[in-house]
Amino acid sequence: MLEAGQIIPIKFRDREFRAIIIDPDGLGYNRPTIGLGYRSMSRHTDVPLTTLVKRVIELTDEDESSETSGKFLKLPSGKLFKVTEILGNDNNTYQVIEATDWVELARDWAKKPGKLGAKAKNGLIDFLAWFAAEGLYAEAYTFLKETYTREDSERIQQWLVARQAGKPARKDWAYAISEQGGNSPYKYGKWTNYVYRGLFGMDAAEIKKIWEAPVSGSRHIARNYIPETVGLEMVEYCEKLVSVFELDDLEDAHDEAIRMTQKKFRQKLDAERIGGV
Repeated sequence: MLEAGQIIPIKFRDREFRAIIIDPDGLGYNRPTIGLGYRSMSRHTDVPLTTLVKRVIELTDEDESSETSGKFLKLPSGKLFKVTEILGNDNNTYQVIEATDWVELARDWAKKPGKLGAKAKNGLIDFLAWFAAEGLYAEAYTFLKETYTREDSERIQQWLVARQAGKPARKDWAYAISEQGGNSPYKYGKWTNYVYRGLFGMDAAEIKKIWEAPVSGSRHIARNYIPETVGLEMVEYCEKLVSVFELDDLEDAHDEAIRMTQKKFRQKLDAERIGGV
């Protein structure tokens, strides 16, 4: 049974944050409205917590310009967003704004930022980009499959993170290459293609073209195709292994990393009917 003040974990991109149920039946029976606190949204939009708190005002019925009363977060544009004070089931009191209001708030603040810093403005835009992208996919999945599962959401978020970064996190791998691979400006491209050829049988540019425009109806593609979301995960995992091994021979390090990556992901790929189809 859902109840007001119930705290629920939600996965947003690669981070966990907490939401709180405002009304258990706000969108119909057993379909709650949820709120997000200042701290969570500060973390995910890069708007300083102090900035959010300072923008909260309190209106009373006696205010001539107000048609309502209570606490509101006021933006530079003058728009007001209702702040709800609610007792959580952990016995702490929270100040929250309804989740969809946060989206409208981010949109308005990004358009009229006032004195907001560049980092915070970019954070608001990134938040909106994520929301729009997953929202579109959610609608598409619901239409195609008549359902949108938690697994669907997690997979799409993972893919969006990888796409936004442009490439997997490579800091440790790049350090290993620079330490052992000499100073040639071509060394990173060489070892990048070594990883891609080892994992997928083709250079990075080749498989990225396939990811951008997959060919349907080809038995070869159907039998060997690895989707971008899994492929990027494999590359990231493989490159991390190279940096962990710290072998003197880069080729040995990459070969072993490729072997272990293929082993780890073989079961996952088979489960998704990729491979021996």
